[in-house]
Amino acid sequence: MKEYIIEHRNFYRKAILISLKLLIIFTPLAAYKYVDYFRDNQEAWLKLFVIIALTLWVIKYFNEEKRIWTRSQLNLPIYLFILIMSISLFESEFLIVSLRDYVIFLSYFLIYFLLINNIENEQEFNSFIKLFFVISSIISIYTIIQYYGLDPYLRELGALTSTIGQKNWISNYLALIFPIIFSFFLLEEIKKNKILLFLLLSIIYTTIMICQSRGIWISISLALIISIYIIVKFNIFEIFKKNKKWLIILFSTFLIITIIYSTDNPLNKSRLTVTQRALSVFDEKDPSINTRFLIWKNTLQMIKDKPLLGSGIGTFKMNYLDYQAEFFKNNPDSIKYYTFPREAHNEYLQIGAELGLLGLGLFMAIIFIFYSTVLNFLKKEPNSKNRLVSWGLLMGISCFLIHSLFTFPLHVPALGSAFFIIIGLTAIYVRNFNLSQFKKEKVVKKLKNKGAILKIICSILAVIIMIIAIDSLTIRPYLSEVYSYRGKDNLVKGNYQEALSNFEYGEKLDPYNGNILINLGATYYNLGLYNKVEEIFKKFELI
Repeated sequence: MKEYIIEHRNFYRKAILISLKLLIIFTPLAAYKYVDYFRDNQEAWLKLFVIIALTLWVIKYFNEEKRIWTRSQLNLPIYLFILIMSISLFESEFLIVSLRDYVIFLSYFLIYFLLINNIENEQEFNSFIKLFFVISSIISIYTIIQYYGLDPYLRELGALTSTIGQKNWISNYLALIFPIIFSFFLLEEIKKNKILLFLLLSIIYTTIMICQSRGIWISISLALIISIYIIVKFNIFEIFKKNKKWLIILFSTFLIITIIYSTDNPLNKSRLTVTQRALSVFDEKDPSINTRFLIWKNTLQMIKDKPLLGSGIGTFKMNYLDYQAEFFKNNPDSIKYYTFPREAHNEYLQIGAELGLLGLGLFMAIIFIFYSTVLNFLKKEPNSKNRLVSWGLLMGISCFLIHSLFTFPLHVPALGSAFFIIIGLTAIYVRNFNLSQFKKEKVVKKLKNKGAILKIICSILAVIIMIIAIDSLTIRPYLSEVYSYRGKDNLVKGNYQEALSNFEYGEKLDPYNGNILINLGATYYNLGLYNKVEEIFKKFELI
């Protein structure tokens, strides 16, 4: 009987891990181009697999005799951050808009908890790490294919997107994984596998060079300073010495790649060389940099106006234009940097504006406790292999967090989910897979024995709720975006009746889709249905 219970529990545990692996695969790779934003694809996959994994966990809970929950120092600040997010929904003047971001961020934390409570051995840990290696290689190869004009699917977009989206997102994802691959490269002893990791590192480095993201290079440079400090501080340098020949070959390869994409030659298809792109950081008239400064100034003003709890999660894009208009009123010379951003291009400022300094403080507490835990592990861990792996994980996370100063990776589901999975994997790794210690770190509570019928009823209810949640939170909103795209295409071509059919069906799927409503109004106007225009815009004002 005991063996049956263990096997039953393992079935659900492994099913949860499979769901999380499918999330890792589909969120960055499954790109359907006939939507307005690549993030629509990512958001749909994120919610789908989180709902499935959460349902499996609930069924597992009802079918086991013990409830096991991993105790961690990160739990309390995460719970409090979720509480602040929940309170912010009441602060928001745009509840439907806030709910969308709320669900995405809540999904990140659910991924973290599902991961740390279901991975139980090093083999499972390595399977997630290797999966990230495969995904990053596919993204890199696809980017290179696209760069040289060999991509038949996304060619008409005219810019590097790979399967994730714009080049900053590609660079962010790869920079998150690159240090982890590098640490495994140094530890690999089998020559064939070492060559494979060497090639993967070279391909990823090439892709990062091609993307020419100034923010990611700043992030890599600062993370490199942190990494050198940790290598010296915690005596990891010995492993680097053992790999001296391989490192010379690797860095020589990187040098050749850098030269290729820093000079004019047939292989460099970029309008600007890497050097020119890097020097533009110091150009005081650079429109991209000045636009960011403009956004940051207005975001700081948002924080000053509502410093404690902010204006509500997801409301930045709803409030920004009012602040920008006021700024232009007092600074008319800056109007040339007019923009309509959906994000603040600085995750910390945006969290401060939406969740107040209280929310920002809790987010920073999560980061601080996480770093303290890993650094404490590095201090106490005698095994240099374990120190190097944790170093690689920490460097990827550090690069991501630094890059968050210049862009919005947490608002890109493929990036945000990967980040929280790496956070979870790191938290698991620093336990060193000592299973006796692992159990001590868990809260174990015996549950009353439930009857078989009650278990079946609870499981069926969980599945029914899952189906409803998938339909309402994933399928309908996503299909609404698909029909929004089709409607816009027909609207541009002057096929107003077809556009009307697309938009009306899209509205039925998601009555709160602002893109649908405003374009539906435009379609009614083109068809001369002015009374319908008035109705739709009155409805638009209410959401």
